[in-house]
Amino acid sequence: MTADTAPTGRGPRGKNLTLLTASTAMDNAESSVTSVLFPLMREAMGLNSSALGTLVAVAKVVGMFAGIPWVLLARRFRRKVVLAVCSGFWGVWILLAAMAGDFTQFVVLYGIAAAGFAGAGPIALEILGDLYEDKRRGRVTGMLYGGVALITGVSAPLFGRLSGLENGWRYGYLASGVMCLIVGVLVLVFLDDPRPATARPLPGAAAIEDKARTVRSGLRELAGIRTFRLVLLQRLCSGQNVMMSFGVVFLVEDRGFSTATASVVALPFALGYLGGTLVGGRVNDHVHQLRPLSGRVVMLQISQLAFAGVALICVQTPSHSIGFFIPVFAVLGFLQGQVPVVNRPLIMAVVRPELRALAFAVSVSTVEAFAYAGYALLTGILGDAIGLGNALLIVTVLLTAFNGLASAALYRPYARDSTALLKMSGKDTPTTDAQKDIPAVP
Repeated sequence: MTADTAPTGRGPRGKNLTLLTASTAMDNAESSVTSVLFPLMREAMGLNSSALGTLVAVAKVVGMFAGIPWVLLARRFRRKVVLAVCSGFWGVWILLAAMAGDFTQFVVLYGIAAAGFAGAGPIALEILGDLYEDKRRGRVTGMLYGGVALITGVSAPLFGRLSGLENGWRYGYLASGVMCLIVGVLVLVFLDDPRPATARPLPGAAAIEDKARTVRSGLRELAGIRTFRLVLLQRLCSGQNVMMSFGVVFLVEDRGFSTATASVVALPFALGYLGGTLVGGRVNDHVHQLRPLSGRVVMLQISQLAFAGVALICVQTPSHSIGFFIPVFAVLGFLQGQVPVVNRPLIMAVVRPELRALAFAVSVSTVEAFAYAGYALLTGILGDAIGLGNALLIVTVLLTAFNGLASAALYRPYARDSTALLKMSGKDTPTTDAQKDIPAVP
């Protein structure tokens, strides 16, 4: 069942959106615990800043290889069952990580946990795409990621309060693991999947080979979409995510705040992100309707260039007042919230519904994870060498500014590919920007 034939009742879809948000939030919750409680882990285990980069990198690299297999399982079995396992019941590995005896053991268990959480995003986004039509995907994607940010932002300061306990970081991971298990049960029991179950008996060798050919064919089709290729390149050049991963540690190391005080910025960042996704989603849908051939790319560029500017203020202003950083992180969150509400609908607009889960597995779980891992590792290494402030200046500010300018390459391919998909599906092609008396974007 596609977005055009999915049930339209607000109640059931609202319930489903809540469950999809909760399942997607589990991976972010782990990242939040790690970024907030890392100063405690560092002290307890004698670590340095590069260890945080290692943790983030391991989780993302593992997710690169784990995302697509989960998507294949979701094609074969009921999607909500697979989603409940990878986003919920897989949290048992976080419980084991909380009891790790040393850093090496922790990294191994944390990496195994990340292998499960990597499947949640692509599957949840595919279900979301089936539930909502194109003209509403910006706002509902914003609601999903805004909810994820709110969950992360509220939990981060709570985890920060654990800094007063001797093994506070362990308690944080234990609580996170329990939350995963609860979400798994809720998804399994209450989520309504608009696509019929496709489970069949275990295939033979010929059927497996046929499946492999189908995946290869799908990857070739995705590679043939120029917009999709450029989006992957654009995501490879994105260093925005490391700002929140290292933000609390930056405030502790470079600005001298305690862990409990520094973790306070997670909530305004999350609230800003929530506002950015909700407002940005609606604005994105509105701009898309006004400029169907270029509006989403315009919004993508604006959000990136503005984020680079505010990040520059954050890392270069020598303030030691948490009151200064609270609004700065709120604005950063608002601008960061613009990215998924533009990026995800942009991909949905150029990729056939049958390939969207695979597209998100490639773009989110593989390419974005690879970029996140590399930049996190680089930030940690540079942080030890030249300080986190300078490391964030290079990775977040300069790289994001370059990425925002280079995203102009998306205009022509997106206009062509989105129109081609509409024609393929038998829908009316959008009125061009010029026909709407709006200046065309080059």
